[in-house]
Amino acid sequence: MTNKKIILIIILAIFLVLLFPIPKHLKDGGTIEYNSLSYNIIKVHKLDSETLSGYTDGLIIKIFGHEIYNNVSLKVENEKITKEIDNLNLELNILNDWNFEELSLENYKYAIKFYKSDSDNSAILYVDNSPFGVCGTGRTISQLKLNNGSEISIGSYDKATWRDITFIGTSNVFILNYNLTSDETTEFLDMLKTWSITHTN
Repeated sequence: MTNKKIILIIILAIFLVLLFPIPKHLKDGGTIEYNSLSYNIIKVHKLDSETLSGYTDGLIIKIFGHEIYNNVSLKVENEKITKEIDNLNLELNILNDWNFEELSLENYKYAIKFYKSDSDNSAILYVDNSPFGVCGTGRTISQLKLNNGSEISIGSYDKATWRDITFIGTSNVFILNYNLTSDETTEFLDMLKTWSITHTN
């Protein structure tokens, strides 16, 4: 066998290794990775309880390690704020796409703002030095049970979206609504259901 034929066989072998991938099945619900030395193709099909179908699907393509295509939704883990103020323990889960900002306000023990895209449209949680109180014509109150079994009182005026929220049994903690949109107020309540505000003694 001549040197040219040997070189040709080696080149052909390298080409085949570079071109043809080795499939790898992941134990995440059905994702398959096709890996070669020159490229990677990942057909994503993994379990996801947060989607209607129960799966996250998509495609990722990499060439020589560089990602050139990815249509898989990026999931950011929810943030959690844990705070202890006097005899109160606050555990606040923050949904994806929501922002928060702790405020330094002279008249309050603690204050934190929650908003999506516009900080002027927000909800602010206050820990006051004294019990919260409000009154007014046309005010209605409804109650909502949180995931931990505690209850909140939701105040609104003239059947409009909620204006204030108080935590039953913790009278100095309240939330005021500063122009959240209708969708944002609903989403905020869904987030609030996962919160826990308890006494430490």
